[in-house]
Amino acid sequence: MKRLASETVSIKRENARLRGDLLTLARRFSHDLRTPLGAILSAGEAVREILAKHDPSAVGLADSLLNSAEEMTQLIKQVSFVALASANPLPKTTVHMAEPVFAALQRLESRILRRQASVKEPPSWPVISGVPAWLEAIWWHLLLNALQHGGQNCRIELGWTTHDKSLWFWISDNGPGVPEDLQGKLFTQFDSLHEQQNVPGLGLSIVQRLVELQGGQCGHERPQPGGARFFFTLPVQEPAQPLPPHPA
Repeated sequence: MKRLASETVSIKRENARLRGDLLTLARRFSHDLRTPLGAILSAGEAVREILAKHDPSAVGLADSLLNSAEEMTQLIKQVSFVALASANPLPKTTVHMAEPVFAALQRLESRILRRQASVKEPPSWPVISGVPAWLEAIWWHLLLNALQHGGQNCRIELGWTTHDKSLWFWISDNGPGVPEDLQGKLFTQFDSLHEQQNVPGLGLSIVQRLVELQGGQCGHERPQPGGARFFFTLPVQEPAQPLPPHPA
């Protein structure tokens, strides 16, 4: 018994040390890499302005540099966000799911307009137990994924239902769907569905990690007659009755 207790204490200490290392790495990774990337972006914008005046045919080179630096910046933000969430989990609070959905839609409003997409929500959303910032990130990534792969004028629908002791949340689109040979890689880090995806390979894996940290699971299915549907579950908080629709 004493040996078992000693091993348990050792495991807890090692877990605490690893969490501390991950937290330090996430913070240093974010700061130490984003600072020089900011300088690259600033210099790239200055070079672009000079080329636009003196050699317009070479502006594309500056655009390529700026796009690559911006993609790297977004990638660093995503990696840092999920690393911090894993190293220092935030406490759950009571959340009206309409609020993180609304926040995610607001952040993506310009993209939705450019795609001329339509987004349909259910008449009401439930009250849940979760982390608001993580829930917003989950919906943001799922909505962005639908916009990227649903095509122009895509129709996106959000919904939820209860199943056993879980709440199921889902997002579907009427795009081409996910090819069968890629379905097993959907939640694998750094795998992308399309080569043209701006920041490949982290969105769905971040969704999976944030859902798991809140006690849920996520997955994909192909609805009828086509398109794609991604879903995630969360434990039911009693009572789970929906509130009135969130005001716009």
